Amino acid sequence: MDAFPAPVQILCRQCSAPLPIEPGSSYVECEYCGTTNVVEKGQTVFHYAVQATVDEAEAVAALRRWMAGNETIKGLDQAAKIERPRFEYFPMWLVRRRVGRQEIVFLEPAAALAVSELKNLALPAGDLQPYDEAIDDEIVKATVPYETMLGWLKEEHGLRPAEIHEVALVHLPVFHFVYNYKDRRYSAVVDAATGRVFCNIFPAKWEVPYRTIGAVAFIAYFLAALIPLFGYLFAGGSGMALAILIYVGVVVALSVPLFSAAAAISKKV
Repeated sequence: MDAFPAPVQILCRQCSAPLPIEPGSSYVECEYCGTTNVVEKGQTVFHYAVQATVDEAEAVAALRRWMAGNETIKGLDQAAKIERPRFEYFPMWLVRRRVGRQEIVFLEPAAALAVSELKNLALPAGDLQPYDEAIDDEIVKATVPYETMLGWLKEEHGLRPAEIHEVALVHLPVFHFVYNYKDRRYSAVVDAATGRVFCNIFPAKWEVPYRTIGAVAFIAYFLAALIPLFGYLFAGGSGMALAILIYVGVVVALSVPLFSAAAAISKKV
């Protein structure tokens, strides 16, 4: 098979009319003569595209919502200067394997990843459409050969070519963003089918203050938990009862400064 198979068209075996092939289907009925055709998908590479449902404004809004989330530094959504995104269709190899009645789907990138997190792109169920040449100017050219993709699947999943039910080259719509924050440039990708945001490097929250507060709280409450034990060891049951009251008071007293410190840090970080 060629490194980059050309798009295929399946014709009806009775009247030679072109057949609309549904993803994952092994049979298709001709809309002209009604003949049921068996499709041997394991021997053919199909081309599909996913329809974009998120426009540029919605993609910008999705990126800003992500910037305002828990992973990024506080105020990034307001301080970052977002450049106008580039829209394109990114190619992914889609491979279907059937084990009994169960179907397993594998997705592998068909081009170099500018943002490695793109390998976690999900394929929206039922959103595959036959490839339309009208989007030719917006696609990223596939650079990962078919045989290379098969090698990845064999190495990572033990999948052999004979076990493959269907192979397709699928083009997923994405917006590529570049934004500036404190004289540094960052990149991100927004899936134009789901609005999900992908990025590798970004201004993340500084976790040291949170970890420090957590460590202090652990040590403080651990020591406080020893108070009833010491009360019992030094004064028996009566001493333990008093020690428990002291323990409750200490826990309440510790909670005020610890929660106050955590709240103060969350406002700044």
